[in-house]
Amino acid sequence: MKKIALLFCLCFAFTGCLDDPKKQPATEEKNNNQPKEELAFTTVALNSKTIEGCAEKECPRVQVSYLKAENRPTISENINRINEKNLIGIFSAPEEKKPDPENLEKAIEHFITDYFSFKEEFPESPADYEAEISQEMLYQNDSLFVIKTNFYLFTGGAHGYGATRFQHFSTTTGNDLTQADLLSDKTAFTAYAEKKFREKFNIPSGETINSTGFFFDDNTFTLPENMAVTNDSIQLVYNRYEAASYAEGELKLSLPKSEVQQWINY
Repeated sequence: MKKIALLFCLCFAFTGCLDDPKKQPATEEKNNNQPKEELAFTTVALNSKTIEGCAEKECPRVQVSYLKAENRPTISENINRINEKNLIGIFSAPEEKKPDPENLEKAIEHFITDYFSFKEEFPESPADYEAEISQEMLYQNDSLFVIKTNFYLFTGGAHGYGATRFQHFSTTTGNDLTQADLLSDKTAFTAYAEKKFREKFNIPSGETINSTGFFFDDNTFTLPENMAVTNDSIQLVYNRYEAASYAEGELKLSLPKSEVQQWINY
């Protein structure tokens, strides 16, 4: 009888452990370690023909192709909101102290409206407006992804303006990542980048950074606004006027990731 009673107690204790949720961490850990659904993107195209009123009259050429996140709702909402705000900013002249349009379609409408206002004021001007924007996924890993945006705008004058922009996003939150987020040691990384910049553009080590005609503020080397983390390199792009004249075009510098990984968080 004692053996039967002992066996019954052991069975009861074992069953109780199975029923106690606190005793089952393995199942929860397995669920938490399930692979996350990969972010999915689609390409959205907008042009002059999609804008109301442009079917009846000839509007300036506008061609916009951008990426839009589709799944993982909360994360996608952050990505799309930030991305659209940045795209709207391309159409917004910095000298105009006006609130930004509420969406990208409205920004295009304002661009077209400005064109017709310009034509009314200067009917003899042969200048036409033009806007072209395109996006592509440059790089993606488990922690972040990088969107590359190329754009060109012409609103009269001697020439238009084109540039490249990079946006880094967290794959877990959808928030954008700043240069401070990407770099673990900005001072060391900047010193290394200056060394490589001088080598590429033949600036003597004993001379100032602007000695051969560059435009760095206070004659001090600085990182560009646009930096991209890729699989095997860090891409630095100085857009026109950022460090040199318009005629010099974009200044590009590629740093092997293996040489700068110690100063990079991703």
